[in-house]
Amino acid sequence: MPDSPLVYVFLGRSGSERRALIADLIEGGIDADASVLYFRPETEAASLMDDSITAMPNVQVIDWALQDAKLTHGKVNAAPEKIIFLAPGNSDPADVVEAVKTWSEHNHCCVARLITAVDCAFLKSKPEAQSWYDACIHFSDIVLLARREGVDNKWLKSFEDRYAKNHYPCRFLLVKKGRVQNPAEILEPEARRMSLYFDELIAIEEDEFEEERPEDQKPDKYIERLASGQRAYPIPDINKLL
Repeated sequence: MPDSPLVYVFLGRSGSERRALIADLIEGGIDADASVLYFRPETEAASLMDDSITAMPNVQVIDWALQDAKLTHGKVNAAPEKIIFLAPGNSDPADVVEAVKTWSEHNHCCVARLITAVDCAFLKSKPEAQSWYDACIHFSDIVLLARREGVDNKWLKSFEDRYAKNHYPCRFLLVKKGRVQNPAEILEPEARRMSLYFDELIAIEEDEFEEERPEDQKPDKYIERLASGQRAYPIPDINKLL
């Protein structure tokens, strides 16, 4: 990884322990003297956990907004080593990913990892939200299984097996009371995501008779747009299920 700020993106719905997990990762996985910039979505209500993060001496909190796959935020008064974006819990993950990539490139930052917190109790009760989580996990290196109250091991195994059978490289880890077993492991800047959208691909000479582009040169299915500007593969609106 180049010597530039490392960017981490937290996907998932509101109320899925994401703020507690961010606090845990900062405390347990980042050196106390390393400057952290925490981008908090201005469309979500503040929580006590936000106060805990704000109180950390190495953290600067910036409110940000997402509109039309673009990112806006207040003034930054820091030269951070780590940058954490908490995605709005009701947002389209493709819009978040596109906005963060554009911002990171403009600010010469490196996207280290994307992390999805799965609200297992919510998803078990509303299986129609699976397609939205599929999109989040498509972009994710780490999937944290949170809010497991009342969720049996059989459901958890079935959930993980669904992705294993489709050869997803991301890691699935359990959350216990808003904490993970090894925060430093989660923050390790190693790509394990299905999507190649953030990868720097080296162009190779194409066969002039090749009718179909190689998989690593095709647009990401969730990011691709039609001539109309609409997504080629739209993601269901999670707002209709909240």
